[in-house]
Amino acid sequence: MPSPERPRSWHQRFRVLPWRTAVLLTIATVLTSCASTGSSDKDIQKSKQDGDAALLRVFDVPGSDWPANQREARPAPTVCTFNGDAHAGVQYHWFVNGSAPTDPKAYIAAVGKALREGGFSVQFRETEYGKYGTLHEAVARGERLPTVAASANAKGSSIMVDSVCVAGDAEKLGPTGDRTVAGETEWEGDR
Repeated sequence: MPSPERPRSWHQRFRVLPWRTAVLLTIATVLTSCASTGSSDKDIQKSKQDGDAALLRVFDVPGSDWPANQREARPAPTVCTFNGDAHAGVQYHWFVNGSAPTDPKAYIAAVGKALREGGFSVQFRETEYGKYGTLHEAVARGERLPTVAASANAKGSSIMVDSVCVAGDAEKLGPTGDRTVAGETEWEGDR
């Protein structure tokens, strides 16, 4: 006889929510075969710098505090689809957590405004999680810009950034992870 599943605590659910967003954005990025104009180390470095700049743009929005260890988090190089080849590209991935804003909805609106000022197209969404409250999200994209997903609720905030995919070998840049497979497995288990 199978044992009944234990209900997840708020902390466990909140940690999974941003990962769901990350999984959806990763899948969208892979399906659209991230594009770039070159394949040199210079392109890889620019891709990383643009991701850093997007992350800093969100850090600069007042309303959430980002601890030093989160502000200094190093991005992970990951494999991405480049010109139709599932393993020919490299992109960087950042995932950081911050404090809960006093007004999560207003904070995410301000994040969206800052990203729009940086040339991004921004979409907003809200997801109600019952006793856990509403998660407010801003997802930003742009041609030759990183993908940014910022979320906040009464318990905390998070930012996920995926740099533009450029030609390259992620394995040569250091340890990588297969976020898509791991994320899909975790996500499927939460349905």
